[in-house]
Formats: sequence, C-alpha cells, structure tokens
Amino acid sequence: MSNLTIELREEKSQAIAGLPYLSLYVERNINVAVQLKFVRETLTLGGDRFTQMPNVHSCLIGLVEHRSNVFWVLDLPQLLGFESLDSTTVEKHIAVLQIADMFLGLAVYSVSRVLRFTETDIVSPLVLPNTKAALQSVPFLKGCVMAPDGNNSIYVLDAEAIANFNFAI
Repeated sequence: MSNLTIELREEKSQAIAGLPYLSLYVERNINVAVQLKFVRETLTLGGDRFTQMPNVHSCLIGLVEHRSNVFWVLDLPQLLGFESLDSTTVEKHIAVLQIADMFLGLAVYSVSRVLRFTETDIVSPLVLPNTKAALQSVPFLKGCVMAPDGNNSIYVLDAEAIANFNFAI
C-alpha cells in the first residue's frame, strides 16, 4: 500500500473592500445599485402574476403574491424619472427588497451583478461626469459611484427612502 501525503498550504485571504450592492438596469445604459442587505431575491414574473389596483400611483404595477407574501411591485425607471417599462412585455425582472417586515418589488429592465464599493466612494451626482439623474429621483438616491468601466455612473439607491415614500394619489 502506498502512503498518501496531504500537503496543506496557507493561503493569504484577500480582504474584500466595500459593501455588496446589486446592480440593476433602469434603461439600456443606466445602472442603479441597491445595497444587497435589502435584497431578498430576484425574480422574473409573467404579467398574469400582477393584480392591478385602481386609484394608485402610476408607478405601481400591481400586487404580487409570492412565497406567502403579498407586496407591491413598482416601475423603478418611472419612479426615478426615466422612461417607464414596456407594459406589453411578457415578463418583468424584479428585485424583491425586504426592509424591516415589509417587502417591495422593484421592476427593472434587467438585473445585472453584484458590485462592491465603500460609503466614501458614493458622491453627489453633480460631481461625476455623464450623470443623467432626473430631478425627481433625488429623494431616492444616496448618490453616485463611478462604474468599473470608468465611463458611466451608477446611481446608488436609498432603499429605505423608496419604501417610506407615500404613493398615495
């Protein structure tokens, strides 16, 4: 019988800098990010899963029941002042947020990837070039960070401000 030797090497672990954020597209070239600690899951739901309600804010797509939870799904691009999602699409991409005991779905064009950056990386949208933030999006933003490609800005959302917004009409 041969002797097997197991060699253990000590690997230096790299410190991961920054907090994780989920990147979402609200338009083809416009990215927003929400802190990952608020993201419960991401979904792709068919239009038949939404229960539309009368006399609500125009950015509210409808109510959804998912995993025994009922929550509102809102058209994030419209809320932020960008072009609304196409209502004729068969499926909607949704990031489900959990803030305290409340669930809220953010419908977007697509869900991208997880990015990391520090709080000190977040600056005012006025500081970075190529920002296209609409005035009505300001109450929902913590600020902007430069995208990894160095050409575009990523708008950092304030999930709690969105959840606490009064959607009454």
